[in-house]
Amino acid sequence: MSGGKLTVRQKMINMMYLVLTALLALNVSAEILKAFHLVEVSMEKAGVNIDKKNEAILKAIDKYVENNPTDAKGVDAKKKSKDVDKIAKEALAYVKALKDELVAGAGGRKEGEDGKPDPDGEINEASNIEKHANLMIVKGRGAEMKIKINDWRKGMINILPEADRATVKSDLIAEDAKNGQSWESEMFEHSPVAAVVTLLTKTENDIKNTEAQVLDELNKGLTKVNIVVDQFEAKIIPNNGTYITAGGKYSADIFLAASSSRSTFDLNVGGSNVNVESGIGKYEVTASGEGEKKYTAKISQKQIDGTTKSYTAEGSYFVVKPLAVVSATKMNVVYRGLENPISVSVPGYSASQTMVTSSLGSLRPSTQAGTFNLNIPVGDVNKELVISVSVKAPEGVKKMGEQRYRIKNIPKPTPMLGAIEVSGAVSSAQLRSVAFIYAALKDFAFEGVSYTPQSYNIVFAPKKGDARVFVGNGPGVPSDAKAAFNGARPGDRIILTNIKAMGPAGLVIVPTSLAVEVKP
Repeated sequence: MSGGKLTVRQKMINMMYLVLTALLALNVSAEILKAFHLVEVSMEKAGVNIDKKNEAILKAIDKYVENNPTDAKGVDAKKKSKDVDKIAKEALAYVKALKDELVAGAGGRKEGEDGKPDPDGEINEASNIEKHANLMIVKGRGAEMKIKINDWRKGMINILPEADRATVKSDLIAEDAKNGQSWESEMFEHSPVAAVVTLLTKTENDIKNTEAQVLDELNKGLTKVNIVVDQFEAKIIPNNGTYITAGGKYSADIFLAASSSRSTFDLNVGGSNVNVESGIGKYEVTASGEGEKKYTAKISQKQIDGTTKSYTAEGSYFVVKPLAVVSATKMNVVYRGLENPISVSVPGYSASQTMVTSSLGSLRPSTQAGTFNLNIPVGDVNKELVISVSVKAPEGVKKMGEQRYRIKNIPKPTPMLGAIEVSGAVSSAQLRSVAFIYAALKDFAFEGVSYTPQSYNIVFAPKKGDARVFVGNGPGVPSDAKAAFNGARPGDRIILTNIKAMGPAGLVIVPTSLAVEVKP
């Protein structure tokens, strides 16, 4: 950003960009970054459970073929299961390598008690939003990943017969938003690296879950499986993750790995019996308190000889305080007279369950779910407003949090004679090229905000002779003023003053003038 031959002005613009980036990064509180890390850790643990399930299904298919080597259907299922596993492993290796690269670019993981980087620790520069955006957007890795995600999904699902493919409900998908925003921009721009790494961990679990569903379909058709009891393992698969807000519901599927729908067993969790449907235990509990919650599931199954054999599994989930994530799309301030984009999300709740209010102005939903436009009247004298967020939960409406924002006026524009924006000496060639008058907003964070000159005075003061005043209406330079510019000589002075411009908040008077002198 600072390399090459740059003008003093360009260097200043680059420096202001760096300051803006730093301010945006500071908007992400330590509490939110900590929450992202907790989600990442819980997803990693859930992923381990899915891995064990997939390994168990692969073993069950191998065992079936070992006991029925002439069964063509079993041999075909084994081959296809290996193909699915190969695609999944290649996909997981790609995502892991990308995660490692992003973490390394953000200073790696924090050290553990032994003084060495903790593989499960928080990221050192967790709030950084620039480095991964450069890699994923500017260098095109995000667009590459979007293609790969869709190819992985199709590759695994298309291994199944066409009639069975619709049974796979995969979240492994990358699509551009309906408003035209690209998938990679939505995923990797304007988000701290902690959030991006968490989203990549979710992608890993989506890969594993897609593999699990395909393997289930391949295994479902093998009706002669010979189950070896000593290879049974109890498994716990959370249905809605392990990041649960207080008062929310945690649910999980608890079952015997490689079991069929005909499997029957008794399930007990924490001293209470749990209902079993088609070989799967349906466990649900209301989250309370805070921190990690552990529980033990015990499965008891009768054997062919009449004896009972038991299997146990440990499960856990995290309970955290209710957390609402509110961010101003453009800056940490809102402006009078503009439509200020606001995005709101609450982990664990959909956009339709979220209720958002503002203490000032009008707040109306935008086209994309979870986004709003906030309007503050031009004459409003308040200096701060509060955005409040609540959710509709089964137990009633719950307040999740609030965020305060400063209120500012739109900056006044800067006068420009064509490309000339700074008072001082100019060449006659520069002056002759002037065809329009501008009122520009320099380095304003909002994009697309502009002012159009409505009226102004141009004072032409030659080095010798009387000064003349030209009155302009609209951005085009009057023809008589243009003729004066064309005939200007060294020492002649031109002053652009009394500018009135139309902006998003109406007509404004530009408080500054622009004075230039033709240099020899």
